[in-house]
Amino acid sequence: MKRRLTSMALIGTAAVMVAGVLTATPAYAGTCLETIECDTTVTFDVTAGALQITVPDGPVALTNNGAPGGYAYGQLGAVTVDDLRASATPSWTATVSSTSFITGTGADPGTSIPASDVYYCSGDATATEGSGTFVPGQPGTCSPPPPPDGDALTAPVTAFSHTVVATETGNNSATWDPLLTVAIPITAIAGTFTGTITHTVA
Repeated sequence: MKRRLTSMALIGTAAVMVAGVLTATPAYAGTCLETIECDTTVTFDVTAGALQITVPDGPVALTNNGAPGGYAYGQLGAVTVDDLRASATPSWTATVSSTSFITGTGADPGTSIPASDVYYCSGDATATEGSGTFVPGQPGTCSPPPPPDGDALTAPVTAFSHTVVATETGNNSATWDPLLTVAIPITAIAGTFTGTITHTVA
């Protein structure tokens, strides 16, 4: 009797499984008769990143040293802005500033050179990508001193910028290799002078 009940239970289970297969929802959502177009809507996301700036990994030694009353100068190295925001209005401005350059503690006479004696010349871009207009803060070819080329970093100045019109959207990037010139005061003493050049982008 138990064997017969077990057999009947198995048969019932199989019937339920078959019924489930026969009544399951098809894997497709639309069915069209012949000659009728069948459409499937497809979506995906365009992802957005950050607006960022990459500067040389210091310390950077200027290739040309100078005497009191002269100039120290050299290329700072590649500076790159990557705008990965996938924006409809991808404008940005990169600015640059400088600290004083000092040797030792910078407290004694002749051991400090103010930021107003530090000159920055971006020059034209060495590489760009994307639409829009890339504008150097100090355009053209940056020439060795004298006189010092570029803008004095008494206050932050524009190093580079990117402007757009309505149709110029999406990601972009720009790279430049600025010339840094320091006018050395006649009162400066001998030594290794150190300062910090700071870039920001917004």
